[in-house]
Order: sequence, then structure tokens, then C-alpha cells
Amino acid sequence: MSHNYGYYFSGGPLLGLLLLIVVVALPMKLGARLVNAKYTGIIRCGFAAFVGVLGGVLASVLLGGFIGGALGFALGYLLAIRAMLGTTFLGAIALTVVALVISLLVSWLLTRFGIFVTSPVATPAVNV
Repeated sequence: MSHNYGYYFSGGPLLGLLLLIVVVALPMKLGARLVNAKYTGIIRCGFAAFVGVLGGVLASVLLGGFIGGALGFALGYLLAIRAMLGTTFLGAIALTVVALVISLLVSWLLTRFGIFVTSPVATPAVNV
């Protein structure tokens, strides 16, 4: 009789974290390096993306009635990225565009190689 008292690691959370790093943090890091941001660490870039989304949502809620929700979100996101990574406002715009293009390319490649898999569309059952 054998007993296995070792730790069990599920691939789900670890692979999810790895995919977040590849799809979000690495493109932000590359964009930050291209615009000569003050902070270019991988952890800081990943956290800046998270804080940027929160800043965008907050600005959208606060300014959405005045300038529109989408423009408020973009403004809040860019200001948060600017503050977190130490770049100019134009640098934050360039960083975001570079990171978006790289992220889309990586997502396309991961889908092409079968790592990202789309789920089938649920269709309602038809009773005849």
C-alpha cells in the first residue's frame, strides 16, 4: 500500500497566471521599454494594467456623464498607466497601442497553436 502525501498542483491556476503574464504583462513591458518609461519591471507592468483598468472604470463612472463613458475610461486608463510606469501622457498612449498590438498578436498565435480554444456557441434546444 503506497501513500502519496505530496502536494497536488493543478495546471489551471498556474497556466492562467502564465497566460496573463504572456498576454498582458509582457506586452506592457515591451511597450514601456519602447517609450523609455521610468519603470519597466514585469510585475509592475502587470500591476499597472490592473490599476489602469480600475482607473478607467473610476473615471468612466465619475466623468461619463460629461465626456462619455468610453472617453472617460480611456482617459482614466492612460492617466493610471502614466502614473504607474513614469512616462508622459503621449508615452502612455504609445505604450498602450504597442501593448495592444503585441497582445493581439500573441493571442492570435496562442489560438492558432491551440492553447486558446474557443468554446462552441450554446444554441437553444428546439422542441418539434
